[in-house]
Amino acid sequence: MFRMRRKTKHLIYAGLAGVIATGLIFGGFMFVKTSKMTEARIEMQGRLEAEIRILQEEAGRSKVQGWAPARELPAGHVISMEDLVSVELPEGSVPSDWLKTREQIAGKTVKLSLKPNTLLTGTLLYEEEPTPSDLRFREMGFIQLPGALSEQDVIDVRIQFPTGQDYILLAKKKVNSLASGTVTMTLNESEILSLSSAIVDAYLHKASIYALLYVEPSLQAKAIPTYPANEAVLKLIKQDPNIVGRAEHALSNSARTGLEADLGGVSAQSAAEYAGYQATQASPPPSSRADSPTGGQEQFVMGPAE
Repeated sequence: MFRMRRKTKHLIYAGLAGVIATGLIFGGFMFVKTSKMTEARIEMQGRLEAEIRILQEEAGRSKVQGWAPARELPAGHVISMEDLVSVELPEGSVPSDWLKTREQIAGKTVKLSLKPNTLLTGTLLYEEEPTPSDLRFREMGFIQLPGALSEQDVIDVRIQFPTGQDYILLAKKKVNSLASGTVTMTLNESEILSLSSAIVDAYLHKASIYALLYVEPSLQAKAIPTYPANEAVLKLIKQDPNIVGRAEHALSNSARTGLEADLGGVSAQSAAEYAGYQATQASPPPSSRADSPTGGQEQFVMGPAE
C-alpha cells in the first residue's frame, strides 16, 4: 500500500513536471511570437507616421496657379480665353517656363495636341508673326494640289522645269480655303511678285507648279524659297501686265485638262462600282490617282497659247 502511494506520488510529480515544462515551452513560444508581432506593429506604425509627416509637409507647401486646357486642343489651334482653366500645383513641381497669366497664353498657337489639365508652358506654344500691312488673299487654280489636301493644311508651292530643275516658290503657306481645285492663301508683296514671275516662267518654258504638304507643320522649320525671279520675265510683265493673267489662265486650263483626262479614263463599270461603294460606306475608297507612279500628282506641261 505504501509502495502504491509512493508510485502514485511519483507519477503525479512527473505529470506536474510535464505540465510545467509544456507550459514553459508554450509560454516561451507565445512570448517570442508576441515580441515579433509587437516589433512589426511598431515598425509599421513608424512607417505610417513618416508617410503622414510627408503628406502633411506636402500639404503645407506653397501652391502656384497655372493654366491648362479645359478640353482637348488639336495642334495648330489658336488659344482663346474660353479654352483655359485654372490649376493649382505645388511650387516645386512646375517647370521653369510655366505661364502664369492667361494673357501670356491667349492668342498663341498649340504646337502639339494637348490633353485637358496639361499645364501650359512656353515650349508647348508658339506665337504667330504679326500680320504685315502688305498681306493679301490670293486665289490660285493653277497649282497641282495633293489629293489629301484640306483647309488649314500647310504646304510649300514649288515650280519644276522640264530640265529637272525644281525650286521652292512659296514656303510654309497655310491653306485658308479650298474649293473645286482653287486654293486661297495669304501672300505678301514680294511673294506676289515672285509668283507672277513663276506663272509666266511656267507658261513660257513648259514648267509645272505644284504643292507639297508638311508632315508636322508645328514642328518642321519653314523652308527657304529658292526660286530666282527671272529679270527678263519681270521686264515682260512690266511691258505687258496682261501676260500674267493669260499665263495663269493657261495653267488653270492645263490643270483642268489633266483632271478631265483622268476622269475620262474611268470606265462606266468602274464609275458604277464606285457609286455603289459610296452608298454603303461612310467614306469613299482611296482615289485611283494615289496608285499612280506620281503619287496622285499628275505632271503637266504647257506652252504659250496659240
